[in-house]
Amino acid sequence: MIQKLSSLKLAFYNLVFLIALLGTGLYLSRAYQHSFQMMNESLLYDWLKASWKQEPALTVWFGLVCISSGLLFINAVCCTLTRQIQVAVNSVRFEKWLFFVLHCLFVGVLVCHGLALVVGSKKANIPVSAGDCIQFETDYTIEISDIVFVDDRAILKAGKKEQRALMTRQSIHRHQNFVQVSLYHQSELLAAGNIFMLSPLRYKSIQVTLINFVYRENDRPGVILTLTRNYLNPFFFTIYGLMILTLGAYGVLIFRNEHR
Repeated sequence: MIQKLSSLKLAFYNLVFLIALLGTGLYLSRAYQHSFQMMNESLLYDWLKASWKQEPALTVWFGLVCISSGLLFINAVCCTLTRQIQVAVNSVRFEKWLFFVLHCLFVGVLVCHGLALVVGSKKANIPVSAGDCIQFETDYTIEISDIVFVDDRAILKAGKKEQRALMTRQSIHRHQNFVQVSLYHQSELLAAGNIFMLSPLRYKSIQVTLINFVYRENDRPGVILTLTRNYLNPFFFTIYGLMILTLGAYGVLIFRNEHR
């Protein structure tokens, strides 16, 4: 049974099925735009509870994606514990052990992705202005001290489609546009700093992410923030970084061996 679950044929056909499901999701995202947005903004249990009765077709599609992803995880675990470990043990070549380690790290990343759907807390797409404070869970407060946007504010006034076209590397200076935030636990300051697009503020399991800049009627820029708390974050980012480094090292070794 384990040999069948670890087979490359199963992995191939399952990946084809998963890719087909994700391709179908591109079309479903247009028909169920609001539901897809809510899927990204909430934990899995909360989303399923709200969508099961209203949009059963979308829930079935998501269930199939979860089943296929779970099968991919089982395949990766079985392959690692049977095929890859045997190849590594029976070989003296370092790249075989590196490939085994790469499989182990990949399994760890899959575990973290799966658990992130059901554990922790999330408060998404919160519109704020400079001087606002956000309550998160019961004891945490995020204070927005300042918002700096140095580029043309006409970009913020444009519609979503037009705004995407206007936001280029020439028109948006990512490292000059930021939000100054402070994270408090009750009255104790835990962390403070500037957050940029793609560069959130992290403190242990808490993350404050800048989603976008928005236009306010007083001609002062506002922002959209997302707050998350997940105890797996430090572990996830560690093994994800190790996986990227291991993949790079493995690629270098293979390249060297082929060009000797």
